[in-house]
This record gives sequence, C-alpha cells and structure tokens, in this order.
Amino acid sequence: MIKNIIFDLGNVFIEWDPRKAFRGLIAPENMERFMREVWRDEWNDNLDRGITLADNTRSLCEKYPAHAVYITCYHEHWRETLGAVNAGSVALLADLKRAGLRAYALSNWSAETFPSVRAEHSFFDLFDDIVISGDVGLCKPGAEIYQLLLKRHGLLPGECAFIDDRPDNVAAAARLGIAGIQFQTATQVREELEARGVLKD
Repeated sequence: MIKNIIFDLGNVFIEWDPRKAFRGLIAPENMERFMREVWRDEWNDNLDRGITLADNTRSLCEKYPAHAVYITCYHEHWRETLGAVNAGSVALLADLKRAGLRAYALSNWSAETFPSVRAEHSFFDLFDDIVISGDVGLCKPGAEIYQLLLKRHGLLPGECAFIDDRPDNVAAAARLGIAGIQFQTATQVREELEARGVLKD
C-alpha cells in the first residue's frame, strides 16, 4: 500500500528550460547544437552536485573559452530558466496531504539557487521534507540519493511512489522497489495514483 509520495520539482511543479537563459544571445538554429556540445549533462550536474555558480562558470569558461560569453550569461540569467508553477501539481499535492499521505520532494537542484525559489512559493511548505541534490552532494539517478531519503524517514520502498519527468530517474526508483510514475501532466499522475489505490474515496 502506497503511503508516501515522492516528487521531483523541475518540470513537475515549476517549468524549467535552460535554453531560456540563452535566448536572444544564441540563434535558434544554433541552440540545440550548443546544448548538445557545450551544455551537456556536465554543466548542470556540476551545479546539482553542489558546485557554486561562480566556480562552475570559471571551470567551464576555462574548458570552453570560445563560449565564455554564453557560460557567463547563464550565471547571470539562471532565473529566466524558470517558468510557471503547475497549478495541477500543487492541487494534487494538497489533496494528497488532505488524504493523510506523506509527501516528499527529491530534486536535482543547485543548493545555491534553490533557497530563493523556495521562499517565493508557499506550496513547498506542504512537503514533509525536501531533499536537494546540491545540499547532499548526490544526484538522481544514482541510487544513493533515493536511499538517503528512505533512510532519513524510515520509509519502505514498497510503500512509496516516485514521480519524475525523466524516465531514467523513474527507472532508478523502480530498481529500488519504489513504484515509478513518469510525469506528463498532473491529471495523468492523479489518474495513475488512483489506479494504484491512492486518493480513492
């Protein structure tokens, strides 16, 4: 029986697209090439693992000097990568809490940038705990960050569901015995939880 719901944050509760930091600077026809060759996983993973924006910018400028202006741009404009809050996800979270379930957030996010975003949105207060990768130095889809949350709260994997927009993160949770749901829409997630016996009258 599922008693605990674990959510990702980016593109589940808050829209996130790193391309927005570079719009107006990189031509649209060159954007995907830049994201593939320069951004890659390394850039964001560094931040998610706790490296500061300043240190990451310095390191990447040394590695990709031809793209230094773009790398510096991200440091200065990271807030522009965030979009609207998903009202459907917030409503689902509130309904889960009213139903007596416990809710947790498990997110790959910079320890430096998350606090100011959290302060702006009251829905974060609904979570029983929020584990941010940059705070703990561990990232999804590594098993260790899931295990950290489970151990911290004495959660049994078989009593948890994990919701994330990335299939590799969902698959990692499933390998630990956690029911995985890939986020597409809040309505779709609600229906899948209901199908598993959660939120039924």
